Amino acid sequence: MSKPKTALRALLLCHGVLVAGLALSFPFLTLYFHHQRAMPMGLVGLAVSGAVAAAAVGQAIGGELADVFGCKRVMAIALASRVLFTALLAAAVALDWAVPAIVALHVAGAASGNLYGPAVRAWIAHEHPAGGRAHAYGFLRVAQNAGWAIGPAVGGFMAGYSYALMFAATSAMSLLGLILLLGVVPAAPPVRSGEGFAWSGTLAAARDGRFLELSFLGLIITCVMSQLVAPMSVHATAHGGLSETQVGFLFGINGVIVVLLQRSATRLSSRWPLSRAAAAGCLFYLVGWSWVAFARGWWPMALGMAVVTLGEIVISPSLEALAANLAPGRLKGRSLGFQGLMQALGQALGPLLGGLGFEHFAGRWTPAPWLAAGALAGAAGWGFRRLGRRLEREEEGMVLQEVA
Repeated sequence: MSKPKTALRALLLCHGVLVAGLALSFPFLTLYFHHQRAMPMGLVGLAVSGAVAAAAVGQAIGGELADVFGCKRVMAIALASRVLFTALLAAAVALDWAVPAIVALHVAGAASGNLYGPAVRAWIAHEHPAGGRAHAYGFLRVAQNAGWAIGPAVGGFMAGYSYALMFAATSAMSLLGLILLLGVVPAAPPVRSGEGFAWSGTLAAARDGRFLELSFLGLIITCVMSQLVAPMSVHATAHGGLSETQVGFLFGINGVIVVLLQRSATRLSSRWPLSRAAAAGCLFYLVGWSWVAFARGWWPMALGMAVVTLGEIVISPSLEALAANLAPGRLKGRSLGFQGLMQALGQALGPLLGGLGFEHFAGRWTPAPWLAAGALAGAAGWGFRRLGRRLEREEEGMVLQEVA
């Protein structure tokens, strides 16, 4: 087994454990705020969006830190912060702290924990050439969604007993991920060692017009994709006729489909330019959210989840590979940090817009927020096709290399 394959598989193990822990509790945070603490959905969306905005800050500086100090060191710091803040969240929920204090802990954990994202993507970008990155990022999605297949299903049962126990379990899983990272994932030397950290460095990536356009399209489609967690969980219980336990299994479907189909989908989509694959993923979201708008009951909701998951497994590795391919060699962490910032802003806008749509429009006509999300996905798909006309073959990932 070659060294790159061994290193990637070690990282995938660590990533899967981490995501399983996070997925065990955080998809149910909106239910805790809305059902247990009687927060209006508009305020719930604002709280979730505030945390994701903090995550955007972590994304913005995480890539710059990875270039300067090394990817593994930044990932370790992020995981250690997850251990700390989720343990504090467990205590805060158990002791019924004031809602602003719980939100503050969630925001702080999101900011520090999301240093991890650009660091792990930069690690892959440095370890694999342009033609093999879509496959590597596809495997990362498999590991991530293996965690999603396990975490929410377990969390759905735990939500009926103790939200505090859910966050305690997340802290323990994050600690296990940190131990695995330190023990089995090899360190790569920093590419800009000795240059020093610059807060403004990440924003310099916006000077590249094509990379800025790609990042903006990532913001739009991430806003659409982020309807999956916060707005979807509340919609499924309020209008879809599902229980909290069924919501857990609904998210589990998302994870199982990715685990089973991600590799095949990446192989199939790799025959196309990356921008075209991204546009195809947007089309799945257009169809999937339009279906969810009218779905009622377990099987119709499950079918809608399956369709949007197909969009996820096509667009996610394509978008990440495009960003890595367009990023300059010595500035991959910085560029991917900027892209992560834009996607985190999309994740922040998504729950906010979804929560406001649920509160102000779903009562008048339930399908309205989901049809709007589908239309936004269609606009993003058109944007990816437009961008593709200005990309080179190597940037489109058309020179394929197997990674695992």
